Amino acid sequence: MKAMGIALWATLTLSLTFPATSATVEEIAKLTGPDRLKSLEEGARKEGELLWVGSFNEENAKPILEGFGKRYPFIKVNRVRTDSTKALQRVLAELRARQSRTDLITSNAVVELREAGAVQAFRSPVLDQFAPEDRDPDGFAAPLYFVNYGLAAYNTNQVKAADAPKSYEDLLDPKWRGQMTFASSASGALFFASFLRMSWGDQKARDYLEKLAKQKIVGRTESARTVLGMVASGEHKIMINPFLTHVGELVRKGAPLEVLIADPAPVSSTPVLLAKTAPHPHAAMLLIDYLLDREAQGMLRDAGYFPANPNVAPSDALKPYSPKERGISKYIVDDTKLGQMMPETTALFQKLFE
Repeated sequence: MKAMGIALWATLTLSLTFPATSATVEEIAKLTGPDRLKSLEEGARKEGELLWVGSFNEENAKPILEGFGKRYPFIKVNRVRTDSTKALQRVLAELRARQSRTDLITSNAVVELREAGAVQAFRSPVLDQFAPEDRDPDGFAAPLYFVNYGLAAYNTNQVKAADAPKSYEDLLDPKWRGQMTFASSASGALFFASFLRMSWGDQKARDYLEKLAKQKIVGRTESARTVLGMVASGEHKIMINPFLTHVGELVRKGAPLEVLIADPAPVSSTPVLLAKTAPHPHAAMLLIDYLLDREAQGMLRDAGYFPANPNVAPSDALKPYSPKERGISKYIVDDTKLGQMMPETTALFQKLFE
Protein backbone atom coordinates (compact mmCIF):
# COMPACT_ATOMS: atom_id res chain seq x y z
CA MET A 1 0.00 0.00 0.00
CA LYS A 2 1.46 3.39 -1.00
CA ALA A 3 0.30 5.32 2.04
CA MET A 4 2.04 8.56 1.09
CA GLY A 5 0.46 8.60 -2.34
CA ILE A 6 -3.00 7.94 -0.96
CA ALA A 7 -2.53 10.58 1.72
CA LEU A 8 -1.70 13.05 -1.06
CA TRP A 9 -4.87 12.04 -2.93
CA ALA A 10 -6.80 12.65 0.29
CA THR A 11 -5.35 16.15 0.58
CA LEU A 12 -6.10 16.95 -3.04
CA THR A 13 -9.62 15.62 -2.77
CA LEU A 14 -10.21 17.66 0.38
CA SER A 15 -9.14 20.84 -1.39
CA LEU A 16 -11.45 20.04 -4.27
CA THR A 17 -14.37 19.22 -2.00
CA PHE A 18 -14.37 22.41 0.05
CA PRO A 19 -13.76 25.92 -1.27
CA ALA A 20 -11.18 28.02 0.54
CA THR A 21 -13.83 30.06 2.36
CA SER A 22 -15.58 27.00 3.84
CA ALA A 23 -14.70 25.25 7.07
CA THR A 24 -12.58 22.18 6.48
CA VAL A 25 -13.51 18.69 7.62
CA GLU A 26 -10.79 18.94 10.26
CA GLU A 27 -12.17 22.21 11.64
CA ILE A 28 -15.69 20.80 11.80
CA ALA A 29 -14.50 17.52 13.34
CA LYS A 30 -12.68 19.35 16.14
CA LEU A 31 -15.33 21.90 17.04
CA THR A 32 -15.65 22.54 20.78
CA GLY A 33 -17.39 24.99 23.03
CA PRO A 34 -20.98 26.03 23.77
CA ASP A 35 -21.82 26.81 20.13
CA ARG A 36 -20.64 23.45 18.77
CA LEU A 37 -24.06 21.79 18.57
CA LYS A 38 -25.64 24.88 16.99
CA SER A 39 -22.88 25.04 14.36
CA LEU A 40 -23.22 21.35 13.54
CA GLU A 41 -27.00 21.56 13.21
CA GLU A 42 -26.83 24.65 10.99
CA GLY A 43 -24.28 22.97 8.74
CA ALA A 44 -26.20 19.70 8.67
CA ARG A 45 -29.38 21.48 7.55
CA LYS A 46 -27.52 22.70 4.49
CA GLU A 47 -25.95 19.29 3.83
CA GLY A 48 -29.23 17.40 4.25
CA GLU A 49 -27.74 13.91 4.16
CA LEU A 50 -24.74 11.68 4.81
CA LEU A 51 -23.39 8.30 3.72
CA TRP A 52 -22.48 5.61 6.27
CA VAL A 53 -20.37 2.77 4.85
CA GLY A 54 -19.31 -0.40 6.62
CA SER A 55 -20.24 -3.24 8.90
CA PHE A 56 -23.29 -3.26 11.19
CA ASN A 57 -26.43 -5.07 10.14
CA GLU A 58 -29.56 -3.35 8.90
CA GLU A 59 -31.90 -4.86 11.49
CA ASN A 60 -29.99 -3.34 14.39
CA ALA A 61 -29.21 -0.11 12.56
CA LYS A 62 -32.89 0.56 11.80
CA PRO A 63 -34.09 1.67 15.29
CA ILE A 64 -30.94 3.75 15.76
CA LEU A 65 -31.46 5.57 12.49
CA GLU A 66 -35.13 6.07 13.31
CA GLY A 67 -34.15 7.64 16.63
CA PHE A 68 -31.57 9.84 14.90
CA GLY A 69 -34.18 10.81 12.30
CA LYS A 70 -36.62 11.94 14.99
CA ARG A 71 -33.95 14.15 16.52
CA TYR A 72 -32.68 15.44 13.17
CA PRO A 73 -35.48 15.06 10.61
CA PHE A 74 -33.58 17.27 8.18
CA ILE A 75 -30.79 14.66 7.73
CA LYS A 76 -31.20 11.63 5.46
CA VAL A 77 -28.83 8.80 6.36
CA ASN A 78 -27.82 6.65 3.41
CA ARG A 79 -26.28 3.28 4.21
CA VAL A 80 -24.00 0.88 2.37
CA ARG A 81 -23.60 -2.23 4.46
CA THR A 82 -20.43 -4.15 3.73
CA ASP A 83 -17.61 -5.84 5.61
CA SER A 84 -14.48 -4.09 6.89
CA THR A 85 -12.30 -5.04 3.94
CA LYS A 86 -14.78 -3.89 1.32
CA ALA A 87 -15.40 -0.67 3.23
CA LEU A 88 -11.65 -0.02 3.14
CA GLN A 89 -11.48 -0.76 -0.57
CA ARG A 90 -14.40 1.55 -1.29
CA VAL A 91 -12.94 4.47 0.64
CA LEU A 92 -9.52 4.05 -0.98
CA ALA A 93 -11.13 3.85 -4.42
CA GLU A 94 -12.92 7.13 -3.74
CA LEU A 95 -9.60 8.71 -2.80
CA ARG A 96 -7.95 7.50 -5.98
CA ALA A 97 -10.84 8.76 -8.09
CA ARG A 98 -11.03 12.04 -6.13
CA GLN A 99 -14.75 11.43 -5.71
CA SER A 100 -15.69 11.82 -2.07
CA ARG A 101 -18.98 10.18 -1.16
CA THR A 102 -18.40 8.44 2.17
CA ASP A 103 -18.83 10.35 5.43
CA LEU A 104 -18.94 7.78 8.23
CA ILE A 105 -17.11 4.44 8.30
CA THR A 106 -17.45 1.37 10.51
CA SER A 107 -14.47 -0.85 9.79
CA ASN A 108 -11.76 -2.67 11.72
CA ALA A 109 -9.23 -1.65 9.06
CA VAL A 110 -8.21 1.30 11.22
CA VAL A 111 -4.48 0.92 10.55
CA GLU A 112 -4.90 0.83 6.77
CA LEU A 113 -7.31 3.77 6.78
CA ARG A 114 -4.98 5.86 8.91
CA GLU A 115 -1.88 4.99 6.87
CA ALA A 116 -3.76 5.99 3.73
CA GLY A 117 -4.71 9.35 5.21
CA ALA A 118 -8.35 8.41 4.67
CA VAL A 119 -9.75 9.30 8.08
CA GLN A 120 -9.93 12.44 10.16
CA ALA A 121 -9.34 12.72 13.91
CA PHE A 122 -12.41 14.12 15.65
CA ARG A 123 -13.72 15.26 19.01
CA SER A 124 -17.05 14.36 20.53
CA PRO A 125 -18.08 15.60 23.98
CA VAL A 126 -19.72 12.22 24.57
CA LEU A 127 -16.27 10.62 24.66
CA ASP A 128 -15.58 12.48 27.91
CA GLN A 129 -17.81 9.84 29.53
CA PHE A 130 -15.53 7.01 28.36
CA ALA A 131 -12.59 5.59 30.30
CA PRO A 132 -9.18 6.62 28.90
CA GLU A 133 -8.32 3.02 27.98
CA ASP A 134 -11.50 2.79 25.88
CA ARG A 135 -10.59 5.81 23.76
CA ASP A 136 -8.25 6.18 20.82
CA PRO A 137 -5.50 8.48 22.14
CA ASP A 138 -5.13 9.98 18.66
CA GLY A 139 -8.87 10.55 18.23
CA PHE A 140 -9.28 8.78 14.89
CA ALA A 141 -11.77 6.16 16.08
CA ALA A 142 -14.43 5.70 18.74
CA PRO A 143 -15.93 2.39 19.88
CA LEU A 144 -19.49 1.75 18.72
CA TYR A 145 -19.73 -1.39 20.85
CA PHE A 146 -17.37 -3.87 22.47
CA VAL A 147 -16.68 -7.45 21.47
CA ASN A 148 -15.73 -9.58 24.48
CA TYR A 149 -14.11 -12.97 23.99
CA GLY A 150 -14.10 -16.10 26.10
CA LEU A 151 -11.21 -18.53 26.23
CA ALA A 152 -13.39 -21.54 25.44
CA ALA A 153 -17.05 -22.55 25.25
CA TYR A 154 -18.08 -26.15 25.70
CA ASN A 155 -21.12 -28.36 25.21
CA THR A 156 -22.48 -29.16 28.67
CA ASN A 157 -24.08 -32.39 27.42
CA GLN A 158 -20.70 -33.70 26.34
CA VAL A 159 -18.34 -32.12 28.87
CA LYS A 160 -18.93 -32.18 32.62
CA ALA A 161 -18.25 -28.93 34.48
CA ALA A 162 -15.66 -30.67 36.66
CA ASP A 163 -13.79 -31.86 33.57
CA ALA A 164 -14.11 -28.68 31.52
CA PRO A 165 -10.95 -26.70 30.75
CA LYS A 166 -10.34 -23.92 33.26
CA SER A 167 -7.21 -22.33 31.80
CA TYR A 168 -5.04 -21.96 28.71
CA GLU A 169 -2.93 -24.82 29.98
CA ASP A 170 -5.99 -27.08 30.28
CA LEU A 171 -6.55 -26.78 26.53
CA LEU A 172 -3.29 -28.69 26.08
CA ASP A 173 -4.64 -31.77 27.91
CA PRO A 174 -4.33 -34.77 25.54
CA LYS A 175 -7.97 -35.73 26.24
CA TRP A 176 -9.09 -32.77 24.10
CA ARG A 177 -7.00 -33.79 21.10
CA GLY A 178 -9.22 -33.63 18.01
CA GLN A 179 -12.21 -32.47 20.11
CA MET A 180 -11.80 -28.71 19.72
CA THR A 181 -12.55 -26.21 16.99
CA PHE A 182 -12.16 -22.53 16.17
CA ALA A 183 -13.20 -20.10 13.48
CA SER A 184 -10.09 -19.69 11.34
CA SER A 185 -10.69 -16.02 10.58
CA ALA A 186 -9.23 -12.63 11.46
CA SER A 187 -11.72 -12.28 14.31
CA GLY A 188 -11.34 -15.91 15.38
CA ALA A 189 -8.12 -17.90 15.58
CA LEU A 190 -5.96 -15.11 14.16
CA PHE A 191 -7.28 -12.68 16.75
CA PHE A 192 -6.63 -15.27 19.48
CA ALA A 193 -3.04 -15.81 18.35
CA SER A 194 -2.40 -12.06 18.01
CA PHE A 195 -3.84 -11.41 21.46
CA LEU A 196 -1.46 -13.95 22.99
CA ARG A 197 1.52 -12.42 21.19
CA MET A 198 0.45 -8.96 22.34
CA SER A 199 -0.29 -9.80 25.97
CA TRP A 200 2.19 -12.61 26.70
CA GLY A 201 5.09 -11.56 24.56
CA ASP A 202 6.07 -13.13 21.26
CA GLN A 203 8.19 -16.07 22.38
CA LYS A 204 5.87 -17.31 25.13
CA ALA A 205 2.90 -17.07 22.76
CA ARG A 206 4.73 -18.95 20.00
CA ASP A 207 5.74 -21.73 22.39
CA TYR A 208 2.13 -22.10 23.55
CA LEU A 209 0.69 -22.06 20.02
CA GLU A 210 3.15 -24.76 18.94
CA LYS A 211 1.84 -26.98 21.73
CA LEU A 212 -1.78 -26.09 20.96
CA ALA A 213 -1.29 -27.02 17.29
CA LYS A 214 -0.50 -30.57 18.35
CA GLN A 215 -4.06 -30.84 19.67
CA LYS A 216 -5.31 -31.20 16.08
CA ILE A 217 -7.86 -28.42 16.37
CA VAL A 218 -10.45 -28.38 13.61
CA GLY A 219 -10.36 -25.05 11.82
CA ARG A 220 -13.68 -23.90 10.35
CA THR A 221 -14.16 -21.27 7.65
CA GLU A 222 -17.73 -20.53 8.76
CA SER A 223 -18.62 -17.49 10.89
CA ALA A 224 -17.77 -17.57 14.58
CA ARG A 225 -21.45 -17.78 15.47
CA THR A 226 -21.98 -20.75 13.15
CA VAL A 227 -18.97 -22.55 14.61
CA LEU A 228 -20.33 -22.03 18.13
CA GLY A 229 -23.62 -23.48 16.90
CA MET A 230 -21.71 -26.60 15.88
CA VAL A 231 -20.52 -26.95 19.46
CA ALA A 232 -24.08 -26.48 20.72
CA SER A 233 -25.31 -29.22 18.34
CA GLY A 234 -22.61 -31.63 19.50
CA GLU A 235 -20.49 -31.64 16.34
CA HIS A 236 -17.55 -30.41 18.41
CA LYS A 237 -17.08 -30.41 22.18
CA ILE A 238 -15.15 -27.17 22.64
CA MET A 239 -14.71 -23.90 20.74
CA ILE A 240 -11.68 -21.71 21.38
CA ASN A 241 -12.11 -17.91 21.41
CA PRO A 242 -15.93 -17.62 21.21
CA PHE A 243 -17.69 -14.25 21.09
CA LEU A 244 -19.44 -13.86 24.45
CA THR A 245 -22.43 -12.19 22.77
CA HIS A 246 -22.90 -15.36 20.71
CA VAL A 247 -22.71 -17.52 23.84
CA GLY A 248 -25.35 -15.41 25.58
CA GLU A 249 -27.59 -15.44 22.51
CA LEU A 250 -27.50 -19.21 22.07
CA VAL A 251 -27.89 -19.95 25.79
CA ARG A 252 -31.03 -17.77 25.84
CA LYS A 253 -32.37 -20.01 23.09
CA GLY A 254 -31.70 -23.12 25.17
CA ALA A 255 -28.31 -24.21 23.81
CA PRO A 256 -26.29 -26.48 26.15
CA LEU A 257 -23.29 -24.16 26.41
CA GLU A 258 -21.02 -22.84 29.14
CA VAL A 259 -17.99 -20.62 28.75
CA LEU A 260 -14.66 -20.02 30.44
CA ILE A 261 -13.52 -16.39 30.52
CA ALA A 262 -9.80 -15.98 31.16
CA ASP A 263 -8.33 -13.13 33.18
CA PRO A 264 -7.65 -10.75 31.56
CA ALA A 265 -10.37 -11.12 28.94
CA PRO A 266 -9.50 -9.84 25.46
CA VAL A 267 -11.80 -7.04 24.32
CA SER A 268 -11.99 -5.38 20.93
CA SER A 269 -14.40 -2.87 19.49
CA THR A 270 -16.21 -2.04 16.29
CA PRO A 271 -14.92 1.46 15.62
CA VAL A 272 -16.62 4.47 14.09
CA LEU A 273 -14.44 6.70 11.90
CA LEU A 274 -14.90 9.97 10.03
CA ALA A 275 -13.76 10.14 6.40
CA LYS A 276 -11.11 12.81 5.89
CA THR A 277 -12.88 14.03 2.76
CA ALA A 278 -16.42 13.68 4.13
CA PRO A 279 -18.77 15.76 1.94
CA HIS A 280 -21.26 16.07 4.83
CA PRO A 281 -19.06 16.47 7.93
CA HIS A 282 -21.60 18.42 10.04
CA ALA A 283 -24.20 15.67 9.65
CA ALA A 284 -21.58 12.96 10.19
CA MET A 285 -20.44 14.48 13.48
CA LEU A 286 -24.03 14.68 14.72
CA LEU A 287 -24.45 10.98 13.94
CA ILE A 288 -21.18 10.12 15.70
CA ASP A 289 -22.39 11.97 18.80
CA TYR A 290 -25.71 10.13 18.66
CA LEU A 291 -24.14 6.69 18.16
CA LEU A 292 -21.92 7.12 21.20
CA ASP A 293 -24.54 8.60 23.54
CA ARG A 294 -26.97 6.78 25.81
CA GLU A 295 -30.01 6.56 23.55
CA ALA A 296 -28.31 4.71 20.71
CA GLN A 297 -26.13 2.73 23.12
CA GLY A 298 -29.29 1.55 24.88
CA MET A 299 -30.60 0.31 21.54
CA LEU A 300 -27.35 -1.58 20.99
CA ARG A 301 -27.73 -3.15 24.43
CA ASP A 302 -31.28 -4.22 23.61
CA ALA A 303 -30.04 -5.73 20.33
CA GLY A 304 -27.64 -7.98 22.22
CA TYR A 305 -24.37 -6.03 22.10
CA PHE A 306 -22.01 -4.95 24.87
CA PRO A 307 -22.43 -1.14 24.88
CA ALA A 308 -19.29 0.97 24.63
CA ASN A 309 -20.69 3.83 26.70
CA PRO A 310 -19.91 3.04 30.37
CA ASN A 311 -23.18 4.64 31.48
CA VAL A 312 -25.18 1.94 29.67
CA ALA A 313 -25.01 -1.47 31.35
CA PRO A 314 -25.25 -4.75 29.39
CA SER A 315 -28.64 -6.41 29.21
CA ASP A 316 -29.64 -8.79 32.01
CA ALA A 317 -29.21 -11.66 29.54
CA LEU A 318 -25.62 -10.66 28.75
CA LYS A 319 -24.51 -9.68 32.25
CA PRO A 320 -23.46 -13.26 33.15
CA TYR A 321 -21.07 -13.09 30.20
CA SER A 322 -19.63 -9.68 31.01
CA PRO A 323 -16.03 -9.89 32.27
CA LYS A 324 -16.79 -7.03 34.65
CA GLU A 325 -19.71 -8.91 36.22
CA ARG A 326 -17.43 -11.90 36.83
CA GLY A 327 -14.77 -9.73 38.41
CA ILE A 328 -12.42 -10.27 35.47
CA SER A 329 -10.22 -7.50 34.16
CA LYS A 330 -10.22 -6.67 30.47
CA TYR A 331 -7.38 -6.37 28.02
CA ILE A 332 -8.16 -3.81 25.33
CA VAL A 333 -6.67 -5.14 22.12
CA ASP A 334 -5.08 -2.18 20.36
CA ASP A 335 -6.35 -2.08 16.77
CA THR A 336 -3.15 -0.47 15.52
CA LYS A 337 -0.92 -3.15 17.05
CA LEU A 338 -3.32 -5.86 15.94
CA GLY A 339 -3.16 -4.68 12.34
CA GLN A 340 0.60 -4.35 12.40
CA MET A 341 1.18 -7.87 13.70
CA MET A 342 -1.54 -9.60 11.66
CA PRO A 343 0.66 -10.49 8.62
CA GLU A 344 3.21 -12.24 10.85
CA THR A 345 0.45 -13.86 12.90
CA THR A 346 -1.15 -15.17 9.71
CA ALA A 347 2.14 -16.69 8.55
CA LEU A 348 2.69 -18.29 11.96
CA PHE A 349 -0.85 -19.63 12.06
CA GLN A 350 -0.58 -21.14 8.59
CA LYS A 351 2.71 -22.81 9.50
CA LEU A 352 1.36 -24.34 12.70
CA PHE A 353 -2.30 -25.09 12.04
CA GLU A 354 -2.71 -25.61 8.30
